[in-house]
Amino acid sequence: MTPADPWTRIQQAAGTLAALGTLAVIIFTWLSIQQVDNEHALTREGQVTDRYNAAVGNIGEDSLEVRLGGIYALQRIMEDSPRDQPSIVNVLSTYIRNHAKKPKRATEASGGKEPTSDVQAALTALRGRDPHHDSTAQVDLRGAYLPGANLSGADLVLADLSDADLSGADLSKAKLSYTNLTGANLFGADLSDTSLTGANLSNADLILADLSGTDLSHSNLTGTDLRGADLSAAKR
Repeated sequence: MTPADPWTRIQQAAGTLAALGTLAVIIFTWLSIQQVDNEHALTREGQVTDRYNAAVGNIGEDSLEVRLGGIYALQRIMEDSPRDQPSIVNVLSTYIRNHAKKPKRATEASGGKEPTSDVQAALTALRGRDPHHDSTAQVDLRGAYLPGANLSGADLVLADLSDADLSGADLSKAKLSYTNLTGANLFGADLSDTSLTGANLSNADLILADLSGTDLSHSNLTGTDLRGADLSAAKR
């Protein structure tokens, strides 16, 4: 053993201790960051829950302005917290059905009329959502009274619109594949360039509807009234 060997070993040991100390600092820093991130995540979740509860409470108020604020708040929550989207889709669907009921007395086709501002706001929120975050939630507007509604470009694949009144509605370029439109009133509706692949349109009213460029392949048209409908360039 040369005289320099002990000093070399001391240097090596010192280097090892320094490396271990650096590693310990890195691990401690990482754990601290993780803890802070977890705390921030819990805080954000709590804030989202508070916002959600406040918004749901607001849409039950008598004031139209307060209800609109609640609807807009739910729309923002869907954007900020995708995991809450399924419950919000259900809440907005229920809201629309409850606030867009058909008149008790039979009326003529209501072309030119539009939904109330709160109902249209809820429809717009559903129209602008990212369907990939729906999970098992389903847009359920069965029986809703929505003449003149604006749902252009909406993704309503697998939605339930059975017996809904969508006369004069704008559904152009919408995605309605495998949607349930049984008995729906689509009198004079704009369904141009819409995908209705596999949709159930049995007994639906499509009188004077614009179906130009629409994909009707594999759709159920049993008992569907297509008198005066524009079927130019439609795929059947």
